[in-house]
Amino acid sequence: MDIGTGTGEWACEIARLGLSVTGYDSDSAAIEWAREVHEKHSAHLHFARYDFTAGAIPGSLHPRSVDIVSCRHAIHLMDIPRLMTDIRRWLRPDGVLHVTTVVTKEGSGDRAVGLPEDQVRSLAYGWRGHHRYTVDPHQQITAVVLRGPDG
Repeated sequence: MDIGTGTGEWACEIARLGLSVTGYDSDSAAIEWAREVHEKHSAHLHFARYDFTAGAIPGSLHPRSVDIVSCRHAIHLMDIPRLMTDIRRWLRPDGVLHVTTVVTKEGSGDRAVGLPEDQVRSLAYGWRGHHRYTVDPHQQITAVVLRGPDG
C-alpha cells in the first residue's frame, strides 16, 4: 500500500519489483493521471481514491491484510494518530511501515513540507522494531522503518 501516492511514481517503482501495490490518494485527478500513465504495470499496480483524514475505510482494506505500507512525503498532510491506528489494523503482525519525510525545524510551524524532529521520533512508539536513516546528503529528509505493529 502506498499512502498519499499522488501521481503514483513511487507505487510504480514498488510494482516494478514484482510486488502488488495499491496507491491511495485523496486527489481524484492525481489518481486518474496515475492510472493512465502507469497502465502498463496494471498487473501489479492499482490506484484508488481515499481520503485518509476524513474518508470511510475502503471495503478492500481488511485487518491484517497488508505486508508493507509506504508513506512518502505525505504523512504531514494526514491526521497522524488516526493514520497510525488504521495502519496498525491493516498490517500483518510482521508488517512494515516505511515513512519518508522532511524534518522541519522545531517551532517553525512549517507542517506544509514535513514533520518536526519530535514528531518523527514519536512515530516509533509502540512498534516492535524501528530503524531510521537519512535519505539526502543535506540530512533534511529522513526515512523511518517501523516493524511489528503490535509492539
